[in-house]
Formats: sequence, C-alpha cells, structure tokens
Amino acid sequence: MKKNKNYNDFRVSNSDLIQFNKFGWVNINLQVEDDLINRTLTDLRLMRENAINSKYNYGRIYYDYLFDFNLASIELPFNNQICLENVREFFSKAKIGSILSDFFNSDDYTCTLARLFCMGDYKYRGVWHRDHNHKNLFDYGSQREKIDRLQVGIYLEDQTGFRILKKDYEDGFSKSIVNNRVTQINEKSFFPMQPNKNSYYSVGGQKGSILIFDPKIFHQGSNQRERFDFHLKFEKNFKGAKAINLFQDFNVVSYLHEKIKLNDKNIPDSIPKIKRQQFSTRLFNSLNYSLPLYNLYKIFKKYNYISAIRSFGKPDIFSNTFYQKEQ
Repeated sequence: MKKNKNYNDFRVSNSDLIQFNKFGWVNINLQVEDDLINRTLTDLRLMRENAINSKYNYGRIYYDYLFDFNLASIELPFNNQICLENVREFFSKAKIGSILSDFFNSDDYTCTLARLFCMGDYKYRGVWHRDHNHKNLFDYGSQREKIDRLQVGIYLEDQTGFRILKKDYEDGFSKSIVNNRVTQINEKSFFPMQPNKNSYYSVGGQKGSILIFDPKIFHQGSNQRERFDFHLKFEKNFKGAKAINLFQDFNVVSYLHEKIKLNDKNIPDSIPKIKRQQFSTRLFNSLNYSLPLYNLYKIFKKYNYISAIRSFGKPDIFSNTFYQKEQ
C-alpha cells in the first residue's frame, strides 16, 4: 500500500497505512512541541471551567454527581465563545488535515462532528457501539479509495483504555461475537459489557498524538482518570453546507465554524445541550461510585437485554465505579 504523491505528510509512513488497512486504526505522532501541548491542555481545563461557570449551552453529561458538576463534553468546541487561543494555535501547528488526506487519498472531506471530552477525575466506561453502518467492514480499497468516514481522537496527555474490537471477532469473521442483533440489543441495554479480553485492543494515545479509526468498527469509550481530548468525525465528499476555520486545515460543517452564533437556527437539534441530571440520579451515581449497588439494580432491570447478548460478554459490574479495571 503506497502513498499518493499528492498527499504525502512526512508524519505518515507506509507502515501506518498498512496497519490501518489491517486493523482499522492507527496512532500518529503530531510532532508538536511539548510547550504548546502543555499550554493547550491548560486552556482546555479553563474551557471546561468557563463552560460550567458561564452556563455554556452545548455539551453532554454522562454521570453527574451530587457535589460535583461532572461535565463530560463540550460541543461546538471551536466556537469563539468557548475556544481559547492556545487551542487555536495547537490546531494551526498540528495540521491534522494534512495527515487525513493521506488516509482519504483526497482533500475532499469535512469535519461533521467535533467534541471536547472533559470528564472530571472519575473512571468512566460507555456502551459498545458503532457510529455508522458496518457494511463492507475492513474493505478500504487498494489505494484507500473506499474510506468514506474516519474518526480522530486528539490526545494532549497520555491516555489508555479506549477499546476497539479485533477484526477476527467482528461481524462475519472467523471468531465473531457480534452481529446486528447483538449491536442493537447492546445499545438498548445501555450498560457496559465486558467481552473476552482477547477480543479487543485497548488503545488510546500518547501525549501529542492522534488515534485514527474506522467508526464502523465496534468500539467502547473508557478511561481511568480525568480526560481532555478532542473527538472529531470526518466524512468524504460531504454535500452539505461547509466552511473553514482560520486556524485549521480542513473543512467543517457550517455550525462548527468559529463565528457561528450559538442561537443560530442552523445548529441542529441533535447537538445536545447541557442539563444537570436529577438530584436522585446524582445521589445514586455518587453512592454507586463507592458501592456499586445501583449497577446491580440496572443489571437486574435490563436482565432480558443483557441475557440475550451473553455470547458477546458479561455485564461489567464495576464499570463507572472506583473499582473499574483498565483491562
């Protein structure tokens, strides 16, 4: 698998392209200086603080706690009302678009989702899921011409825990533990499952690197500590309205532009707004973090779903608690 001479970022090697073609994911070192990474991380922490204090509209909360506003993510993170100067400089120097052109074998792609994960210092694990239909899984073409979507995690500090199902265990392959039914039921159960440890890669990235992966592959978000990393989704040959931010070398959908007003009617309803969870939920989450009885209740409540996907794995009883294990 050779690189196209028209798209030839020095940070991407032929072995990187071969790894992606084989496994559906790869880590790339951005080669950005440590000082800028450290300044950017400081700004990301400040962005989280500002989002909470200024009641910024757009974001997600997964597990809120009684005495801690555990903001999980900031949506529309490039917007002038929330994005800080060192973050802009980081994107300007990182030139992520140049790297992605090597994988898409094209410069006609657009960022359709941008999220800053900014969870507090709690262990977290989500449900296994796909972000797109997995037809023709692992079929990328001899020159990557069949790659139509990519997702990118941008790491400002070392992070492990993100899980990606191995090819052999995917739908239609030799050791498959997942199919459409398992996928659908797993997402309905909304409880983290623990498959055999040999069935997935536990990946992430080192400080100053990106993880590029195929969103069609079954995957699970997971971390053992606070996190500050960007999560971006790119689509090839996107036909909708798009723009470009001055500090980035890739197109974005119109509502991800830095100057869009946060009350603009073009911001879709699918972009979640920040709303703290009910007092009772925050109380249960807080107690569950030390004593996972609430997890047991949720497993019992969702037993019909969970038992139907026993072939995939077991309920991860210690997920989202102090006792959650990395592997």
